[in-house]
Amino acid sequence: MTTVILVLLCLAIAGRELYLASDKRLPRAQAELRELRAQLAELARRHESLQADVAEVAAPGIPIPQPEPAPDVLDRFDALHDRVEALEKTVGELTEDLGGLDADRDAQRALARSLDAVERDVHELRREMLDRLDRDEGVVGGLLLSEEGEAEALLTDAYEGCASEYGLRVRVRDPRADGGWLGTAYHLSGMRPDALAEELFSYARGVYAPDDPSALGALLTELAQLRGDGVARFGPFTAVRTRSALLCGLLPDDDTEPWELAARIRELPEDRRCDLTSLRADD
Repeated sequence: MTTVILVLLCLAIAGRELYLASDKRLPRAQAELRELRAQLAELARRHESLQADVAEVAAPGIPIPQPEPAPDVLDRFDALHDRVEALEKTVGELTEDLGGLDADRDAQRALARSLDAVERDVHELRREMLDRLDRDEGVVGGLLLSEEGEAEALLTDAYEGCASEYGLRVRVRDPRADGGWLGTAYHLSGMRPDALAEELFSYARGVYAPDDPSALGALLTELAQLRGDGVARFGPFTAVRTRSALLCGLLPDDDTEPWELAARIRELPEDRRCDLTSLRADD
């Protein structure tokens, strides 16, 4: 009977050890199983010793009753049995948790695929909307950036106020980051880009004081007050704040990096650029 118990416990613990070895997140359980194996090995050794003693004293033909295991051996078997049951329960709980994690991963992957599909659909719908608006009333690409997002809320209010004053509606806002520059990329409807840019540029050339009452004047003044650099664009119309100047010009509405815009404005003919550095507070 003792041998059967030993064999069954060894098989049970060996199976648990193989199962747990596949998951490195259960080092405590693995260590406990190693301890149990050592104790079982000691019990097996003592059992074999008892059997050898019985064999030595047994006379041929005289049946010798099988001795009962010593009380301390039985106690240790009971303790081992309790510990194995507790460990099996812990392993079962951990296995359920791991199964839940696998299910979560599957759900996350499915959700990611769904979000990708939704993002593609939204992008296509946005493109269709902008194409239709461009045919009907015109769409202007806009950009508002400042270094590290300086005065972002004030700039946004001034920029969107300027758009509203010129009859533009904000259709799309996309967060934008270019190096240390932070802000928003816009799509606005209501005017053709070239016509809007010419109108803004003509007005900007006449702005001479920070207290200009127009919405464009307020936007240029906010740019001028920045400590760092900033950019505001409505289609080709571009206003750039650098640490030494505030410049406006008519540039192609392309993907030029914001830190290159000031140099490009300086290369424009005089009738396509103007210097508004006088609006800066330190001048």
